[in-house]
Amino acid sequence: MRLVALLLLSLLGTAWPAAGQARRPKLIVLLMVDQMRADYVDRYQHQWSGGLRRLLSEGAWFREADYPYAGTVTCAGHASVSTGTLPSTHGMIGNTWWDRDRGRVVACADDPVAADASYGRPVDAPGEGPWRLMVPTLADELRSQLSPTPRVISISLKARSAVTLGGQRPDAVAWAVDQGAFVTSTAYPQGPSSEIAEFVSRHPVEPQLWTTWDRALPRSAYAFDEQAIGVRSDATPSFPHDIRTWDDWQTSPLADEYVAQMALDVATRMKLGSDGRTDMIAISFSALDLVGHIYGPNSHEVQDLLVRLDRTIGDLLGGLDRLAGRGTYVVALSSDHGVAPTPEREQQFGLDAWRIAPRAVTDAAQAAIAHVLGRGRYVNRLMTSDLYLEDGVYEQLQEHDGALEAVRRVIAAVPGVQAVYTQDDLATADATGDHLARMFANSFVPSRSGDFVIAYKPYWLVGGQGGTSHGTPYRYDTHVPVVLMGPGIAAGEYLAPITPLDIAPTLAALAGITLPNAQGHVLVEALSATRAAAPSGSR
Repeated sequence: MRLVALLLLSLLGTAWPAAGQARRPKLIVLLMVDQMRADYVDRYQHQWSGGLRRLLSEGAWFREADYPYAGTVTCAGHASVSTGTLPSTHGMIGNTWWDRDRGRVVACADDPVAADASYGRPVDAPGEGPWRLMVPTLADELRSQLSPTPRVISISLKARSAVTLGGQRPDAVAWAVDQGAFVTSTAYPQGPSSEIAEFVSRHPVEPQLWTTWDRALPRSAYAFDEQAIGVRSDATPSFPHDIRTWDDWQTSPLADEYVAQMALDVATRMKLGSDGRTDMIAISFSALDLVGHIYGPNSHEVQDLLVRLDRTIGDLLGGLDRLAGRGTYVVALSSDHGVAPTPEREQQFGLDAWRIAPRAVTDAAQAAIAHVLGRGRYVNRLMTSDLYLEDGVYEQLQEHDGALEAVRRVIAAVPGVQAVYTQDDLATADATGDHLARMFANSFVPSRSGDFVIAYKPYWLVGGQGGTSHGTPYRYDTHVPVVLMGPGIAAGEYLAPITPLDIAPTLAALAGITLPNAQGHVLVEALSATRAAAPSGSR
């Protein structure tokens, strides 16, 4: 299909909008809404009148976008969108993993030789940066291929989001740390951005300054009957009305408003979209993820936050209209993953759902291996789906006929486990026809992934006493919105199956550059120059 797309572009010649520098967009704006399920659009769009509504009405809405891998978590999703590649290629297999060489758990954005540099109050936090990212991002390729050199802004509450979107050398990058401050890192040679520092100075992150905020919806506007949800008896949102702590602030719509205001203010001061450049703004909105983990997808809190986010994105787009000019910039909106409903709620509706204690998996694996190798400590740890053995144990099992299969059978017998794969299984997954194995193979990097990889049953979660999570190959986690809007984009609804990996190649094509590692493809069906050749819903 990629070859067909390239052939179409070559045949269209001068009709292609990126053929000359003057026809490139002034700005590329990449918006990620952490934990936004695709079905939220259908559920709540009738209540939107701001930025989300504008994107749907003026943009190309791809209704059937799914991640083609199993490890649907924040770091993997942001890196996949920013590079157009799979986790097995870009290397960000999870938010954290076991580093065999260092003998410890590492976070995907950890940088052992960097230190965080605060934009406000002093902080004591480990340095973070993009050094574990194994391929360049869209931002990196824009900077290396275009002249004048584009400027890049990347901002989020989360380091792993800002880092993976911004790439190796963003001009202005910021994320938040638990001490209640926005920071950057010495991993970036240009140092802290004076524009971000000035914004933070004028708008200090002091939650106690925001003692109250208006809820977006009246009680009568909520779509769900609380008694049917079975979560609480109180039918009003549980956001604290008084914002007095850092945690209160992060899990309120005020956090999303703040990062959007910061990005727009910095872009304005840097005069992005001028001087014949194609600059880039990347923003990841994190509050929905923090709220969704606590209350679940069928909650008033999720609904309320999205109404406020609609207003926030509306204000952002209005500011970009003033900065660059309406119709001169391209926006892409997507999400890094969805989220599972709470198991307790699914049980109420008669579905097979519950929680798995990690010890149930590790104890079963330990007993099975000890049966083969004798007494000893063989299991290192379980990190959601990745089961790590002690050094050399996997190789010992390979030397005993049937040992790996015996261990697999014992783990698979744990209640809630759907399937178990070895490293060897995933190395040959493409040849087996096992769709689930292929999903896990697309998230697999031998030096970073577990010795065994475990697929749990739908609606079963590992650990936890409440709330919910994500990180599975099931559609409630893989199915996310993809919307493109701007010059060269043909508005409409598109029903062809795509992946969020297609975003970066499409934005690259509009900017007139090439992504050498891309595994996604250009969404030619939504490009106005190819509309007649590839009608809505086709690929």
